[in-house]
Amino acid sequence: MVTNQPVGIEYNGTDTTALAGWYCIESINSTNGYSIQLNAALSTAMGIQDVYSTESNSSTSPTYFNSNVWTSSLLHAKATGFINASCAWLVMAINDGYAYFGYSLDGRNITWYDSYPVGNASIIPGMATGIALAGYGYGAQAQLGSGTLVYLALYYWNGTNWVPAPVELGRYLTDETVNNAWVFTNGTCGGVVSLPNPVNETICPGPPGFKP
Repeated sequence: MVTNQPVGIEYNGTDTTALAGWYCIESINSTNGYSIQLNAALSTAMGIQDVYSTESNSSTSPTYFNSNVWTSSLLHAKATGFINASCAWLVMAINDGYAYFGYSLDGRNITWYDSYPVGNASIIPGMATGIALAGYGYGAQAQLGSGTLVYLALYYWNGTNWVPAPVELGRYLTDETVNNAWVFTNGTCGGVVSLPNPVNETICPGPPGFKP
């Protein structure tokens, strides 16, 4: 059971140039919005985020994808138009000194919607890298209630292929939090967030068909 923290799985693999995070919202009960965040710490002490979230702290707010780039403060942010995507892939890749942000609704085609210069960086493992369910943004807390079931999964790029990521239960991951939820991981790729009861069964979809 996680309280007053983001709830998800963190990356426990090797340095990489790309992460693909899958989420599938079977059901969610949040009275004030939510986000699914793919977060990555970079070797250059920057942080990047690819996020699917509600626009505001409202359960009826429309959803979109948005990016963020951080150091000690926010350097860059961009959002797509409103998109309803209860299941999708979030993708971040570093090529030629730029971080690219994208999403895929079918696991085969990817829409890159933003980029930002990050220099000679790589994505590093640790408590700030992974995929999580949390508040919609601006440090908000998602007030979750009974009827929440969200599957998460994480892949990393080994230079040639997407590989199921070694993961562990998330610790920090982001400033946004949830009031309480159960989280479980099998340690390889998959995680699941649930309330009111723990669900000890993850889903790890096959690797996506797109390339970073």
